[in-house]
This record gives sequence, structure tokens and C-alpha cells, in this order.
Amino acid sequence: MYSSLPQTVRLDSKKIKKIREERGLTQLYVATVVGVTIDTISRWENKRYPSVKRENAEKLAQTLEVDVEEILEKLPQEDTDENGEALEQQEQDSSRTAQSFPNNQHKKRVAFFVTAIAAFFAMAGMMAGYLVFRPSSLSLDIDALRCLPAHSAPGALFPVLIKIDIDPKAKRTVLIKEDIPRILKILKAVPKYTSLEKGLLKWIYQGETSNLRFVYVANMPSSIKENKRLRFKGTVTIKTDQTVSVGIGGNNRIVSAPFHWADKNMDNRIDDEEILDAYELLSGTSGMNKLLKEVETLWAADMYQWDQKIRKYVPVKNN
Repeated sequence: MYSSLPQTVRLDSKKIKKIREERGLTQLYVATVVGVTIDTISRWENKRYPSVKRENAEKLAQTLEVDVEEILEKLPQEDTDENGEALEQQEQDSSRTAQSFPNNQHKKRVAFFVTAIAAFFAMAGMMAGYLVFRPSSLSLDIDALRCLPAHSAPGALFPVLIKIDIDPKAKRTVLIKEDIPRILKILKAVPKYTSLEKGLLKWIYQGETSNLRFVYVANMPSSIKENKRLRFKGTVTIKTDQTVSVGIGGNNRIVSAPFHWADKNMDNRIDDEEILDAYELLSGTSGMNKLLKEVETLWAADMYQWDQKIRKYVPVKNN
């Protein structure tokens, strides 16, 4: 869309913050939509990451609902004097002074270069120190994904998996928040949730942060209307030298429909690929044998159908 822009552009930090606040947007919201961390948005607004990739600048502009040029830093224009004649006179005076006092001019140039070289090495030292002692959150890579079935029958159970992987690997304290529709009933969670109140499911985890799995089983209300969509959202927050929070990606909605959650193409049968996907979703998680057994039974049958009266998926044999 903005192919004329270079691969790397410079952001106007003050303009970004001003527009975000005028729109009433939080750093968390902007970070989630753009696909970066809150820490990154903060650094953009404080000019600690002045240069960014073109695609990130375009995503940021779309999130703020402005043209990308509005959030880019304007190149400084050449200094001009309001009175052109005065500027010309200053240049002439400078020229005459230089001719009258060559030794003085030479000394000034030497002093300028010495000062510039000293400033260069001082800046290089500061940059080297920053690279060595920069906050660990700058290199923190957080991958959070929700595996949510696309549909489930009214009155049936369905599983939800949240996968989290944080690099570099280390022991950390992690806060997981999952905002679920309040009409859903949570029957089981592995590991056990820390709290559940008003549709907000929370875990506080301490330990190694590689390949984490949080699974919960929800009950779709039997009274829900068919084709009703329910939405989910969540965040993962980590406290290192700074607080870093990212949104949970993946599927964020489920639809009420008379099909099994593992029947992805909704053809009233569980095929080989679908049962393998179900095992990949739930295997290795304790307490999920009942759900897996149900999938196995329907897979072994030719077809199945949802019996609303008994609220069960019933195997059907073709004649």
C-alpha cells in the first residue's frame, strides 16, 4: 500500500502517543493489534526504537486510523533566515573574519574536530554499555496461542488449549488471563486455575516457561440458540525487569452447531485426520480420557448424530 516508503522508517514518537491518547486506546490494545509487545509500543513512544520496519509502521498507522505519513518523523529542513539579506551579510562577515584571522580559524577547526572525536567515542561507549546491560525483555519472545474448536453442540462439552512458549528459557512467574463468555460453565482445568470469577479465568504459574499447556473443558449451554457466536480473549503477562504483556492469538470464537467439536468439516463423521488432531490437542493432559474416548467411539462408527434429548453424540451405522 505504501510501496514508496523505504524498508526502514523513523517514527514520530510524540505524534504516536498523542494520537493513541486522543483515540482513547491503551498500549495493550495497540500492541495486540499490531502484533508486538507493550514494551515495544512504550519504546516507540519514548523514541528508544526510532527506526522500525515499514510493515510495522503501516500496521501501527492502521491501528491508529491515520495515514502512515502522519506518524513518521519529518526530515529537518535546511536552516533559513527570515531575512535573506541578513543571512547573506552574516556569511560575508564570516568570510572576512576567516581571511583576517587565519590562525584563529585554524585553531577553532582543530578544537571542533577534537571535540567531535571525543563526543563520538563517548557515544560509542554509551551504546556499548546499553547493548551489554539492556533489559532482558528486549530479547524476550513470547508465543501464546489458543486452540479453540470452531463449533460445539448446545449442551455438549468442548476443550480449549492455551499453548505458551517463552524464549529464552528460564524460570519465571507468568500470569495467564482468559476472558470467556459468562454463559459457559467450566467443568475442569489442567492445571487447576488460580481463580475464576465473572467469566475471567486466571492462572499464576511459576517455573520453566517452555512448552506450557493450559487446558480447560467448557459446557456449551443447552438453551443457547443455534449459530450463536461466543468470543474469547486473553493475555499473558510476565514480570522481568519490566512488565511485558501480550495477547493470546489463535481462534477466538466458537459457534453453537449440532456437530462434534472434533468434526472440523461438519460432515457428521470423525475421519483419521480429525482424530489425530484431537489426540494432538489433548494427549498428555491428565483427566481428558473421557473426551478422547468419545472421539474414538465416533471415529470407529461410520457416522454420528447429536441427540438433543439425551445431550450426547450417538454413533450411527450405515446400512
